[in-house]
Amino acid sequence: MRVSRFSLFAAVLAVGLLSGCGPTWKVVMASDPTQLGNANSVAVQFDYSQLYVGKYTAEQWKAEQLAKDPAYQTTWDDLITKYESYFLQGLKRAVPGAHPAAEGPGDVTLTVKPQSLTMGKYVVVARTATSVTTLVSAHAGEGEDTDIISMTASYPASVTQPSVFQHIGHVGENLGAQTGRFLESKKAK
Repeated sequence: MRVSRFSLFAAVLAVGLLSGCGPTWKVVMASDPTQLGNANSVAVQFDYSQLYVGKYTAEQWKAEQLAKDPAYQTTWDDLITKYESYFLQGLKRAVPGAHPAAEGPGDVTLTVKPQSLTMGKYVVVARTATSVTTLVSAHAGEGEDTDIISMTASYPASVTQPSVFQHIGHVGENLGAQTGRFLESKKAK
């Protein structure tokens, strides 16, 4: 069977267009004109008040885990600290001036609001990927949020990386990098 060059080109173009070459985030709210074009110094804060771990709120999850292991608060704090650190690392690839809001204000303030967390794990008979879905809201200067995006990142559990602690850094860095690309898309071309 002979395939024409045009048919081959059309097939390649269709695959490229349908393979998700667009942004990896979903815009929930956007300022028009953009308020984020000067995002050189970005203050980042985290808000876990809307987070669900599986079917439980974060507070319910922690309470259940603390009932089993009184030292679980340290485990939770370590997990969250790692997620936040890697999120900032991913964001700094696009926005080197990104920093925790506790270190001072920025041209833009981001609030990272994780919505859901699936804690990945690997056991011989099954595996679950670690996944985080989050909203990131942004505003320039003082005032109300002008832009909100939603995004998800995941990382597979494996025999060599069975624990959520081995995945959460990859997930956080991916979400931070997506946020950085979003901010970059707001700059004047």
